[in-house]
Amino acid sequence: MLMKKTAKASVLLLSLITSQAHALDLLEAWQAARAYDPQFAAARAGAEAGRTKTLQAQALKSPQVTLNAGMAGVNSDNKISNAQFSNAQFAGGGAGASGTTDFRTRTDAGLNLNLNLRAEYPLYDAARNGSVEQLNKQAQIAEVQLTLDEQQLMQRVAQAYFDTLLSADTLSTLKSQQAAVAEALASAQTRFKEGDVAVIDTHETQARYDLLASQVLEAESNLQLSRAALADVTGNQDAALVPLPQKAKLPSIASGDLQSWLARAQSSHPLVHAQQLQQEIAHTESGKFQAKYAPVVNLVALAGGDRLQGLSGNDADVTNRQMSLGVQLTIPLYSGGMREARYQEALALEDKVRNQTDYVRQQAAREARTAWLAVTTGQGQVKALEQAERSAEIKLDSTRVGRDVGDRTTLDVLNSEQELYNTRLALYRSRYQMLLAQINLSASAGELGEPRLQEINQLLTAK
Repeated sequence: MLMKKTAKASVLLLSLITSQAHALDLLEAWQAARAYDPQFAAARAGAEAGRTKTLQAQALKSPQVTLNAGMAGVNSDNKISNAQFSNAQFAGGGAGASGTTDFRTRTDAGLNLNLNLRAEYPLYDAARNGSVEQLNKQAQIAEVQLTLDEQQLMQRVAQAYFDTLLSADTLSTLKSQQAAVAEALASAQTRFKEGDVAVIDTHETQARYDLLASQVLEAESNLQLSRAALADVTGNQDAALVPLPQKAKLPSIASGDLQSWLARAQSSHPLVHAQQLQQEIAHTESGKFQAKYAPVVNLVALAGGDRLQGLSGNDADVTNRQMSLGVQLTIPLYSGGMREARYQEALALEDKVRNQTDYVRQQAAREARTAWLAVTTGQGQVKALEQAERSAEIKLDSTRVGRDVGDRTTLDVLNSEQELYNTRLALYRSRYQMLLAQINLSASAGELGEPRLQEINQLLTAK
């Protein structure tokens, strides 16, 4: 059963870290995720919706044209008393006569038809202008949010990619250690039969082998889970991955000290940019209600009319037509305190957003500080672990020689091997963590993009 598990793991590991000519590198994984990831697809749709805010802003500045038409059955009885007339001829009067008369129109069963076309163009409206500005800034926020989502996708892809490589390295290291222990176990059993070593050496070696067998099974499971997590982002289930060469020279930290990174994070982080736009929107909202008597001036054109048509012979027919073009002035004199209440609300919300902006700046600085320290500390850790790996290799060689001459036991060799492999795994983990920290540092300053990802990817594809 163990041989079958080992063979299965070997095939999976081989598919992940070999055939580099056809393997998926970090940049290709990002490009696949950009086209496949459902979370980023939702972000793109949100950005597209945000772009329509610009069209809405343009619409607010454009003329508004409405057409109203109606038809209704009515009963109508209109009476006008003492209507004056002149220069007209009425019953009983000649030309040039003048005086007063009564008029009455009555329709017991009629049909009222009306049709009106109204065009309105804003000449001055502070609230409308503020809404235009707010809509344009909301469109900008949508673009900033898409940039943030794109950076976060890069971080998720890099995390999943390096997690998979680390899982593969862990499995490979454990299998190498298992092979070494299996060789030591066979040697201990042979030497025990020959009477060269005590039975305790065989038991200790067997116990170490059994422990490694369980660790290999766990590593196989972790590798499959890491691979599935990467596939969830990229949609690629079976592609091999380009590994990080063991002798790859990791890049040093980008130019600039901690303070420069903090300053860039507080000014250029996408969340900070988006929050600044939100603050400007809140300020515009308070400005819309600041003036107590804010006039609204519109250019209005109107054309239309209505007709009351009687349906019987005794019913009157009445037709009205009108056309007009003029300027309409509207001044809110009293709104029951609503305008003042809206103004006070907008001021409070503006203060809230201002404080939120300060908090987001603190968060951005915290992210930058954490990533910067991870990069600088990681550089020292990688160098220290590289030296520790060389020292552990020398120690293992010396321990094996000591065992051959009788100064060291098989357990001493197993412990030296364990120390070497633990150091090697720590080195692998530290290298991946440092690369991720560099990606996170660039993201904290709003500088993460394909060029930065390409720099990391070159380490994978370098000969």
